[in-house]
Amino acid sequence: MNHIRHTFILILFFGLCQGALAQTPNSEKRPYRIEITVEGLEDSVAYLGYYMGNKRYVLDTTSIDGKGNMVFENNKSIKTGVYFLYTGSYTMDFLVDRSLDFKLSTKKATTYPDLEIVNSEDNEQFRAFQLVMIDHQTKVKELTGSLDSTSVMSDTVRVREEMAKLSELNTQKRDSLLEAFGNSFMSQVLIMMAKSPELEIDSDSLTIEQKKSQYNYYKDHFFDGLDFDSEGLLRTPSFYGKVKEYIDRVTFQNPDSIIASVDYVLAKCKNNPELYRFWMGTFFGEYQNPKIMGMDKVFVHLSDNYYLNGKVDWADSTLLAELSKEMTFLRENQIGSKAPQMYLLDTLENRRSLYDVKSDYLVLFFYDPDCGHCKKKTPVLYDLYKKMGGDFDVMAVTVGTDTKKWKEFIEKFDLKGWMHLGDPYYKSNFRVQYNVRSTPQVYIVDKDKTIIAKKLDVEQIEGFINDRKRMDRLSQ
Repeated sequence: MNHIRHTFILILFFGLCQGALAQTPNSEKRPYRIEITVEGLEDSVAYLGYYMGNKRYVLDTTSIDGKGNMVFENNKSIKTGVYFLYTGSYTMDFLVDRSLDFKLSTKKATTYPDLEIVNSEDNEQFRAFQLVMIDHQTKVKELTGSLDSTSVMSDTVRVREEMAKLSELNTQKRDSLLEAFGNSFMSQVLIMMAKSPELEIDSDSLTIEQKKSQYNYYKDHFFDGLDFDSEGLLRTPSFYGKVKEYIDRVTFQNPDSIIASVDYVLAKCKNNPELYRFWMGTFFGEYQNPKIMGMDKVFVHLSDNYYLNGKVDWADSTLLAELSKEMTFLRENQIGSKAPQMYLLDTLENRRSLYDVKSDYLVLFFYDPDCGHCKKKTPVLYDLYKKMGGDFDVMAVTVGTDTKKWKEFIEKFDLKGWMHLGDPYYKSNFRVQYNVRSTPQVYIVDKDKTIIAKKLDVEQIEGFINDRKRMDRLSQ
């Protein structure tokens, strides 16, 4: 049931998002005519495509004559970006920006060195960059090829030094191109194609505050030079990777840090509706069912602070209603939050409170006596409980209302030492507060009743508790 609900939201969202991307307002009509000749090409069909995020899409198709000539022509609008020609045996990237009527001619075996361009300054710039890169790659290949089985250490050192010089020279050439290109779309492409600088921190000579300051500077300047208002940014092969590197590598991988970085990216996209929609959809999908425990906090943040806060103008009432319902199951059980209070009954119908339980680590084990998976996992958890000799306590909570089945379950597995609680009269809201729509569910809370883990498999509890105890000892 839970999986079906999540899948519905995801499909619904991306359907709306893709529709919104396709309908992004563009007052200027931009029909195009792109003539391309590739000498030596034997294919008969050509495709004009573009990059979008980390994927490629086909925009147009045409035939190729016997001399390698083809024309892509359409009265529909074409947007700024890096486009590609694909024929089955041949691929070539080029730019579409200021000129929408231009001609490219080249040879299949060489492409950019023999590329002739008519009426496209953008592609003149693109070719200049490609030639710099081809020259650099050729020299690197020659250097690495000079090493063989007879090479000695001095040869390796020499090659490394030469490689460093080549890299520096290549950077200088790229900087010169960037200055020459000025405020053009190719400048944006060049900035994105440049390898992100590595954050190098000298651990021996810097204080903790200095390291933090250095990291913050690096993070704050990671996107320097990139114009997030540029229409073509999304249609480049490098922009997606640049943003993902910022989120996945530059940002500390905890929910609060990810939330801050996601907000930062979305804020930079605010003047570019197409970019904003794309990244909103990407983040929404990635963090709805995250692989890393606790990262669903990002999904809750996006839902509450954007969709349900009126900041997503393409979301319709169906999506918003479904999303609002979903949030009632997710808001209160995020890692780092205080565990929702539970007042439940024990097997003698005495009222018990979660917050009255004193334990350094308390495992909340939600199960259903009729659940086949619960019957498999319960004895595994009990064996672990006995093995770890009091390292954690267990509050076992049945989600069912049949008291007889509940007691028979406890007796069958001989679950001595656990606190057994239930809600046979449906007086508690724990099923919603802890998102117990499938069983078994495992949460772990610390002595302050802060949620420190959730949705764990029973087999993961031992490793988590041991790691947490080590961390607690180090912090003392």
